[in-house]
Amino acid sequence: MKYVVGIDIGGTFTDCVAIDSNGQITIGKSSSTPPNFDQGFMNAIGVVAETLGRTVEEFLPDVEALLHGCTVGTNALVEGRTAKVGLITTAGHAESMFIMRGGGRLTNQSPDYIAHVAAHRKPAPLVPRSLVRVVNERVAFDGTVLAKLDDDEVRSVVQDLLDEGVTAFAVSLLWSVANDSHEQQISKIIAELAPHAFVSLASGMVSRIGEYERTVAAVVNSLIGPEMTSYLSTTRQSLANAGFDRELGIMTCSGGLVDASLAQERPILTIGSGPVAGVVGSQTLARRGDTAPPGADRNVPLNVITADMGGTTLDVGVLARAVPKTRSTSWLGQFEYFVPTIDVRSVGAGGGSIIHRHESTGTIRVGPESAGANPGPAAFMRGGTRPTITDADLVLGYLNPDYFLKGGIHLSVDASREALAAVGEPLGMSAEEVAAAAVRIVDNHMADEIRLLSIHEGHDPRDFSVFAFGGNGAVHATAFARELGVSQVVVPLGDLASGFSALGVAASEFLVVEEAGAMSGYPFDLHRINTLWKELEETASARMASQGVKADDVVYERSAEMRYTQQVHEVLVSAPDGYYTDETADELVARFENEYSRVYGETSLMPGAGHLIRTLVVKARAKVRTVDISRGGTTGTGRPPSKGERGVIWYENGLERVPTPTYDGSGFVTGMSVEGPAIVEYPDTTLVVRGKQIARVSETGSVVIDINIEEKN
Repeated sequence: MKYVVGIDIGGTFTDCVAIDSNGQITIGKSSSTPPNFDQGFMNAIGVVAETLGRTVEEFLPDVEALLHGCTVGTNALVEGRTAKVGLITTAGHAESMFIMRGGGRLTNQSPDYIAHVAAHRKPAPLVPRSLVRVVNERVAFDGTVLAKLDDDEVRSVVQDLLDEGVTAFAVSLLWSVANDSHEQQISKIIAELAPHAFVSLASGMVSRIGEYERTVAAVVNSLIGPEMTSYLSTTRQSLANAGFDRELGIMTCSGGLVDASLAQERPILTIGSGPVAGVVGSQTLARRGDTAPPGADRNVPLNVITADMGGTTLDVGVLARAVPKTRSTSWLGQFEYFVPTIDVRSVGAGGGSIIHRHESTGTIRVGPESAGANPGPAAFMRGGTRPTITDADLVLGYLNPDYFLKGGIHLSVDASREALAAVGEPLGMSAEEVAAAAVRIVDNHMADEIRLLSIHEGHDPRDFSVFAFGGNGAVHATAFARELGVSQVVVPLGDLASGFSALGVAASEFLVVEEAGAMSGYPFDLHRINTLWKELEETASARMASQGVKADDVVYERSAEMRYTQQVHEVLVSAPDGYYTDETADELVARFENEYSRVYGETSLMPGAGHLIRTLVVKARAKVRTVDISRGGTTGTGRPPSKGERGVIWYENGLERVPTPTYDGSGFVTGMSVEGPAIVEYPDTTLVVRGKQIARVSETGSVVIDINIEEKN
């Protein structure tokens, strides 16, 4: 039997999913092991191997593809475990990264921060000024060399930075996007003087116009380069020692895979890749008709809001007709850089979010601080004394203390109640009152954030289904979906929802994204446009080939970033294939007008202002192996097997404990349904069905909950 294995490392747990040749799925979960994440990685594989009745050494030789959603780079940035980086740039441009962009200083900031002008501050620089050096050189916008680079000057600059203790370099020269020869020349000199130093060239990060964004990308790549190299080297060696002799595939923030060698060279591609995997898995299921709302056309892909609630965050994505929302830039705090990514926004609301009393206002607050995997919630009895949302869910009765992760972790109700009571005592609140307040706060907070994200992108959340996964997604989704006015929640594949991101990794494709600045106004320079399309597709093809992908397996997708000539923000538009003529150019303009109207409204169209193509984008895709992520086959009638009743506090109905039916999720199969209020317990997750809601199992094994939005309080 052969397997495709997907592994996703979260802040609290590491999930591993193995799909065999017959489509059977086995899931394993272990605690994440920061900062040595490779231990949790191998432990999760061990859990799956044990479930299959094998050792790791017996299992890995039968694995055809091992694919990994890696958060090591992200964690290194958050925790400050980064390299000491020296930046080399063109003389006269040393201040570019410190000046930033005027409006860009507010990038990724909350509305409250933006409105409080007096509080605006620049972030701490990614590289201190003392580690920035300049070289005399100049390349023009068309690639012409106006001033040659002096090798002796470069050697002096590099040695100076080495003397300062630099272990990684970022090289970003003006207009290297048009001619990278000077950056390549500097890279060779660094290799001579410091063979083991990590080097990032701005021209190698992305081929787009934007000196500041390219510089930030090069610096960020070098900040995490050594840490990622160490992690992947250790992990690959551990796999080799256990009998795995293939290349490890790494998930990127663009929603596809690259091999581990490329990930070590460009680790910036992995930042934010963990949450993206769940969106990729949701995309596959959204194309199926069996999860469509009653009366909907089953042949039309779903509109989906993904809600991946783990131990640390809620990660939210939007898919319109099963197509994920993407953006051409990424953020590190207030720093913006060019790396195309699936647009997933994180909210500090997870099972490990800490419940506390705000000292100034005396009110209950939740997060953003998290207890993480260590020490974890108070209920884990690992030394944590501060209450979390998991503690609140336990005290309210949503969770079974004896059946958490198949009973692998016993939860202490007394420890949770004691921690919650300590927060409530100064306010005269009981543990149950604090738990109910905290869960209601976090449910409403998640609903507000999802509403803001979807409306900002021109979507009404009431027109969408919520796909809820992650360890806590099925516990809270029916509450925040009701607040949103959403009529349907889907828990993908039922008992596999807690490891759905790992399943998304296993179902991913190899993906290469190539971009080029065009800056062509209408009527477009068609000769240049056709030349750029050809160059982009050839470059993407070469990168695919270098990863062992056959040319016949590659599929290309084109898109263009366009805007009206008097504007500064672009809209991404699907671009026609083939050779461009005047007719093709007109079709591209028509697609821009349609997309602009959808996002901003028909009255905002300004065709008389003229049209501009800023960037051309080519995505090259190739399947690793066709993976059917469904659990269909078993059918039944009536309700799943009963596990009795337990008292549950439904905060929308007061603080009285209500005897609530509890069911065994292992027997919840196609054809069965459950009316709320009810609890359905799976080995790795818990489904909370609130009053007036009905949960049913779809043809492919996903649980679909119909929400009676008229009952929303």
